[in-house]
Amino acid sequence: MCPANRIPLYDIKLSKAAIDETVASLKSGWLTSGPKTVAFEEAIAARCRVRQAAAVSSASFGLSLALYLAGTGVGSQVITSPLTFIATTTAILNAGLEPVYCDIDPVTLNIDATKVSRKLTRKTRLILPIDIAGHPCDYATLQTIAKDRQIRIVSDSAHAFGALYRGKAIPHWTDISVYSFHATKNLTTGEGGAIVSRHSNWIERARRLARHGIDRDAYMRKQGQHWSYDVPELGLKGNLSDILASVGLGELTMFDRNQEKRRKIADRYRRNLAHLQDRIELPTESPHCRSAWHLYIIKLHTGCLRLGRDQFIKAMARRAVECGVHYIPIPDFSAFRGSRANFGKLPVMDDVAARVVTLPLYPSLSLSEVDLVCEAVESVIRRNIKRTR
Repeated sequence: MCPANRIPLYDIKLSKAAIDETVASLKSGWLTSGPKTVAFEEAIAARCRVRQAAAVSSASFGLSLALYLAGTGVGSQVITSPLTFIATTTAILNAGLEPVYCDIDPVTLNIDATKVSRKLTRKTRLILPIDIAGHPCDYATLQTIAKDRQIRIVSDSAHAFGALYRGKAIPHWTDISVYSFHATKNLTTGEGGAIVSRHSNWIERARRLARHGIDRDAYMRKQGQHWSYDVPELGLKGNLSDILASVGLGELTMFDRNQEKRRKIADRYRRNLAHLQDRIELPTESPHCRSAWHLYIIKLHTGCLRLGRDQFIKAMARRAVECGVHYIPIPDFSAFRGSRANFGKLPVMDDVAARVVTLPLYPSLSLSEVDLVCEAVESVIRRNIKRTR
């Protein structure tokens, strides 16, 4: 491989349907939240088999709104995972809550549900699991804990649109789930997200709060031919525009096909790299789970290699393959030191986080390119095996 044939970590190619929907939206003259946003919300709800979904400007905003809807008081504790994007912790801290970190499962990288009970205190009001790489958490165990203590579950399912746990979409196992439709996600609107819940009254309120607390937005007023509206409670600005919803509507027509491509890529990685499992650990699907395969995260067995994770990524780059890291642990960021965050001891995360590497995975990645990535992985591994005397 030469640099001209570099394989990126992400490569985003919008469908013709997404482009056509967006052009139609631009030509319509209705650019903010309107008919396309309504149609997109209905399509998301139908996919999750719930009555309603609220489209928002980002999953980060959605998480903040979900914490507000969950009704936790300032100073309450939220049990969550330390291996996640910063938005999860930021939402908790900005809500005046205290994040309490539970260690992760060494296989799935999700919160270790069997350890959550040890983190419970009289101040615990919420469990906030993260479905890393699109693989669902152990929701049966989390539900049992939450029910026993009468606390809520709000999931950061940013990676997991299309994932199933015991045959059902994740919102069926939580009080509220938040999906991301960021540019790199399995379903994209460019920027955006959705709050999804079985509780329709929460979704109606979320939609209102995302438009400043106004009970009837401009599109509703236009439809009803009446200009008046009320503000029953103060809200924020976080609605999704019709332009971005149009991208999502178009991409939804390709979603099942794209998900099948992701599964085929994950399977190709597994078959190609299986013989290296004494040097690297490959991701799997747990029983009763169907992963969305948003990311393909391997774990290096650095103890038997002559290079660490960062050196591995540099070596892959020299072979024209871009890799990533998901994620830098929250305790490693200076902004969170001295905050209300309760880190405690996290031995599994400390070990695993230093060994994770994300390989390219996206629908336009061809199987022949997957083979090239695997050849690069094998070359780097073979050249850096520790020799024993």
